[in-house]
Amino acid sequence: MTKFIIQSGKYKGKTLKLPERNITIGRELDCDVRVSDPDVSRKHCELQSRDGQLFVVDLESQNGTFVNDKRVQTECLLHPGDHLRIGPMLFELVGSKKTIPKPANLSPDKSAPLSDDEISTWLSEEADETEVNSGDTTIIHSSQLPPQDNATVKPAVKAYRAKKEFHSVAEEAAEIIKQHWERVAREQQEKQ
Repeated sequence: MTKFIIQSGKYKGKTLKLPERNITIGRELDCDVRVSDPDVSRKHCELQSRDGQLFVVDLESQNGTFVNDKRVQTECLLHPGDHLRIGPMLFELVGSKKTIPKPANLSPDKSAPLSDDEISTWLSEEADETEVNSGDTTIIHSSQLPPQDNATVKPAVKAYRAKKEFHSVAEEAAEIIKQHWERVAREQQEKQ
């Protein structure tokens, strides 16, 4: 399944999951992905899945389709991490990072020495093959927070900050939001 992370607009950070078939993007109602902006053509571009690879094809859009800030003339092969811009919308293709093939002369039956460039390229290959999932959102409503009295809140928060190690950005964000609503609750209690 093709996934893009939306990098702009009100849905920034959300993941857009697309089925493995041709997807049209544009302003018209019959497009699979609708972007209602005057800078986007009625039928702007198409994502095509061929032989396990993803291509973007510009459908003669007026303002163009861009991959990594380069205008797509006819079609362009997309790789994980590439940025696709359609009008004001920016999308990043999610997936496993590209792996650099090991030099062919590493096999035991070839005795040619490796060049420094080949060794450097092979050793600098990214080992991280995990997918990015930056579309997770944690929402904590003020109604979920327990009422606290003013004497115990401030020391507890300070001690918590000193000891807490976060395992993800989402966990740290949730803690920041929680502390914000605790402060808002304290300020409302002080006003009463």
